[in-house]
Amino acid sequence: MKKTVCILLAVFLILGVAAPAFAQEEPAAAPIEPSLSQSIPLVKVLGDGKDIYDENEQKVPKFDQALKDMLGSSEDEEDPAKDGDSTKDSSKNILLGFAKAILAGQYEEYYAILEKEIAELTEPLQMDENGNPRHGTHLENDGLEENQQKMTTPNRAASYRYDEYNFYYDWRKDPLEVADELDAYIEAVCEMTGHQQVGLIGRCLGANFVLAYLAKYGSKNRITGIGFDAGMAYGHTAMSESISGKFQTDGDSINRYLTDFRINYDLEYDDWVLEMIDFLERSHVLEGVGVAVKETIYEKMVEGVTRALALATYFTIPSYWSCVSAADYEDAMLYVFGPEGSEKRQQYAGLIEKIENYNTVVRQHIDELLTTFAANGGNVGAVAKYGYQMTPICRSRNLVSDDYTSVHNASLGATTSELYNTLPDDYIRAQQEKGLGAYISPDKQVDASTCLFPDSTWFFKGVYHGNWTDLEQAILYTVAVADRQLTVNDFAYTQFLVLNKETGAPEPMTAENCSTENWKAIDPKTEERPSRLMRFLTSLFNVLRHLVNLIKQKLG
Repeated sequence: MKKTVCILLAVFLILGVAAPAFAQEEPAAAPIEPSLSQSIPLVKVLGDGKDIYDENEQKVPKFDQALKDMLGSSEDEEDPAKDGDSTKDSSKNILLGFAKAILAGQYEEYYAILEKEIAELTEPLQMDENGNPRHGTHLENDGLEENQQKMTTPNRAASYRYDEYNFYYDWRKDPLEVADELDAYIEAVCEMTGHQQVGLIGRCLGANFVLAYLAKYGSKNRITGIGFDAGMAYGHTAMSESISGKFQTDGDSINRYLTDFRINYDLEYDDWVLEMIDFLERSHVLEGVGVAVKETIYEKMVEGVTRALALATYFTIPSYWSCVSAADYEDAMLYVFGPEGSEKRQQYAGLIEKIENYNTVVRQHIDELLTTFAANGGNVGAVAKYGYQMTPICRSRNLVSDDYTSVHNASLGATTSELYNTLPDDYIRAQQEKGLGAYISPDKQVDASTCLFPDSTWFFKGVYHGNWTDLEQAILYTVAVADRQLTVNDFAYTQFLVLNKETGAPEPMTAENCSTENWKAIDPKTEERPSRLMRFLTSLFNVLRHLVNLIKQKLG
């Protein structure tokens, strides 16, 4: 652009045209202040939080509640007997199966028992073998009624709040089936508001339903822009890797996760738990146990059990298969259903058809769908959050994440370090030489230049997955309904922001305020030996101190 202006200026000078007209620069555009209210309606597609009810309008327990029932750690206040015989029998059968597996090597029998017993407890929330709801289970009526009310009540208001048009749906279903419902909802909202288009927001799992809509109905030109807020479009990292058998963990990642979880979700447990895990890690006991387990019963008790539990819990649900990344997809299909022609492939043929249809229509074309949408005048924005330990069960557990998924996935392609490290100096220097230094975060953990939309992707550090700040939402909503593609340069906010824990509000990230982690970030691979010895002795002292305190408490 500068070169073009220079050439034109030279031409005008040669022709004798006065140059002062070119000497005055255009005034800089005033920064846009993002708003939670917009003149164009915003349709928001949330994740998997809404409750599911059975045919008798009773709330269906989530998977974690069903497992608590089996373990006898919760009681049904309305029907105490309900928590008794069936769950105790399930527990007994599972324990007997486990004993046979260990003592007699009858692992296949144990897997069958485990799958049967767990499946019976979690059946109401599962889908059937064709990926459809069982026994008339459905989204709670409040959500369905609100959808209907928004679809039939005229609203010609001058502005629309960000939460006015929440689209409610059975989040378990095939995203491409839900796309039909979303299309009908968007059509009705346009009619009720008198607008030709709406902005569309996909939050968490909702991002995948937005993509399914774009794949199926994008050509209708009903969408001004799309915003992904901590979206799972590229996959839910921990879920994707665990369901494809890519397990790995260590004591440090477990401790970081427990520390974050206690702070973020008010989980109560004694510090003794953290200290004991830390001691086992420092003394290399966990490392030794890990080798022994891998060499003896890993394949039997980890891989076999997770395969059995997959179809007894989460993975009869088509939408959760949309959270499997492209890199893990083939491994996940083999891990859960076995090779082509297997008994499970035949049994779950209907479910597999839906899973593979999403893979063919959506997963394999995510970048193409979004770049084509943008090329045709649609706006796209994304927000990724980080500063927390990912669920510590998968190989990528130490990538920079929001405690659910990696920043790479949520941002549609950012390059990141591991959470206890920074991007290599050589890498940063090379990016700076290319003129891409501005895309490097002040904490040197994220490079936004490799994102699918590097100039309209924001990063919030110190904000965990379940914390939806007003600022991140307002930025995306403003982008989604703007009359042009807005970028990070259009706002009075930097591309990288950090949560101020005292005020509870995000602010521009700097090298001075970016250390927000709840734990001390130490890379055990680079830690020097004297420091390792000191950490071991400190850990041993802490364990003994807690042990003495516990003994004192018991003795009164």
